[in-house]
Amino acid sequence: MAHDFRVQTPQKMKYLYLKGIMLLTFFFIQTGAKAQSAEAVFYDDVTLDTTNQTVLLSIKTTESFIVGANRYVLHVGGATFKQSLHPDGRLDEITFLIPIASYDSVEKGTEMVLVYGYYHSNALQDGEDDQVNGFTGKHWRLGPFQPKTFTTPSTQK
Repeated sequence: MAHDFRVQTPQKMKYLYLKGIMLLTFFFIQTGAKAQSAEAVFYDDVTLDTTNQTVLLSIKTTESFIVGANRYVLHVGGATFKQSLHPDGRLDEITFLIPIASYDSVEKGTEMVLVYGYYHSNALQDGEDDQVNGFTGKHWRLGPFQPKTFTTPSTQK
């Protein structure tokens, strides 16, 4: 049986192209929808790095954090923290590096929210008055901030 190698008409090529685009769009939507459910992301631990005078606040996931062009931003009350890393390159944990003075200034009990991406409107939220904390972008509410008290060489007398 011989194969039919006819030239495709522009209309048929356009149809195949659109079908391919639709398939790729569906794939990307499904992939994004499965990335990190609300229950999968949680506050893990906080430690002190006395060498750099920073607090290391760890957030973990039972899945994998999104790796892309955006960064993760931690909002605690009116404070915004952007400096973070994945310890040992692992994608199941993000550690935020927070200056001690900034950590100490955050009020106990304020809401902690992790956001994928930096959005200016999120940085303006401080939780005061009648303001509604409707965060822009993919985000996870981590619960109230419960600070840990550290004894540093500068606080010992």
